[in-house]
Amino acid sequence: MQQAQALQSSINTLQNTIKADYATIQEHQHTLAELQKEQQQLSAKQQEDIQTLGNYLRTEYEQGDSLSATYFNLLINAKSFNDLLSRTTYIGSIINFYTNLKAEIAANSKQLQLQQQNEQAVTAQLNQTTQSKLQMENSLNSALAKKKAFISSLTTAQQETLAAQSQAQNNIDETERLIAAQEREAELAAEAKSRQEQAAQEAADQAMGRLSTPAKLNGSMGQLLGFAESFLGTPYVWGGTTPKPGFDCSGYVQYVYAHFGINLYRVTWDQFTEGQSVSKADLEPGDLVFFSTYAPGASHVGIYIGNHMMIDSSDYGVAYDSIDYPYWAARYIGARRVAN
Repeated sequence: MQQAQALQSSINTLQNTIKADYATIQEHQHTLAELQKEQQQLSAKQQEDIQTLGNYLRTEYEQGDSLSATYFNLLINAKSFNDLLSRTTYIGSIINFYTNLKAEIAANSKQLQLQQQNEQAVTAQLNQTTQSKLQMENSLNSALAKKKAFISSLTTAQQETLAAQSQAQNNIDETERLIAAQEREAELAAEAKSRQEQAAQEAADQAMGRLSTPAKLNGSMGQLLGFAESFLGTPYVWGGTTPKPGFDCSGYVQYVYAHFGINLYRVTWDQFTEGQSVSKADLEPGDLVFFSTYAPGASHVGIYIGNHMMIDSSDYGVAYDSIDYPYWAARYIGARRVAN
């Protein structure tokens, strides 16, 4: 039942992010429509200016003079040097006007095309992201259906027992439980290390080698993410480092990476010192994302899986979550790449 709840929570998260993605796609489609409208207006303006120039040249031709002859007549009929300069300037202005107009139209057209290409690329990426999330949602719905079928297959007595246990669990104030867990973790973080402990830690670091650059996985990143997802629904247990009885956030991350040959530090604030810093814009699946929740500094960690989503161990146990949700977005402090 805990796994079913975690799956449902993950599905709800995905549905909310998909809804937001669709809204963003509509915005970009509206922008594309506006750009196409501007392109049409620009083309119409270009045709209008070409028509104006054509009418001017046609008038000159119908009057019996070529354009060069017209210019020549304007110059030789000058009555003074200043008049000659004025006529020369006039002819130059006509030529420059149409030359500059052509260049301006070409530049504007190119800029609009680049904007259209950019909007099309962003929209295509959003569509791809949404399809990926929909596939993930379908997979979770399938897993949830199996969990529900299993629960339904239980005897009446077993169902009543499970329901009673579930009701008792739901009656626990989750907020108070998490606050208590956070306070205990904060106390642990606040304990000052003695000089002897620091020296021992430094010696251990030198012996083991602090992970200062991304390490090579014993397997693929896809295998790691699949392994991480296999624990969906595992309950949150403060200080937990194994599937039974459960994980806390850093214990979960440590356990997953250890399975693939990468030994990370035990607690979140130490894990935040490992590997290589990564900007939010350059996040890749498998990167560790960190948040400052109950205390300054790194106090929560999750594994980034792509498409602005992470998998972590929090109040619902191991579940999917969106790093763009207001709660997480406001507390995001950085990411580290510990594997490649």
